[in-house]
Amino acid sequence: MKFILFFSTIFLLNLTNPITATAQTNAPAGMTSKFKVYGNCGMCEKRIEKAAKIKGVTKADWDGDSQMLTIQFNEKKVTPAKVQKAVAAVGHDTDNDRAKDKVYNKLPDCCQYERPLKS
Repeated sequence: MKFILFFSTIFLLNLTNPITATAQTNAPAGMTSKFKVYGNCGMCEKRIEKAAKIKGVTKADWDGDSQMLTIQFNEKKVTPAKVQKAVAAVGHDTDNDRAKDKVYNKLPDCCQYERPLKS
């Protein structure tokens, strides 16, 4: 009986531990930014999201329908401009950075989207 009472008490203390609850609810969310990244398919999505996850980016989600990439990031470590350059480096244009033709041309056929005009 003492055994059950002992473990029940430990279980209840862990449920009401204010340090654990505070650590989970006060986690920093970081900054969020959204910008256009050109692409077509699921392979593009994987490539874009992987390229966007440079140091300081905690989350990257590309929506193929809107062609918008949403990132969460630590503004002390990275800027959205750096993320756009990283995405362009793997072959996907953004409104601010154009991928090099050589890199774009190496994308699989299904990933070769209609490119915006050069500015």
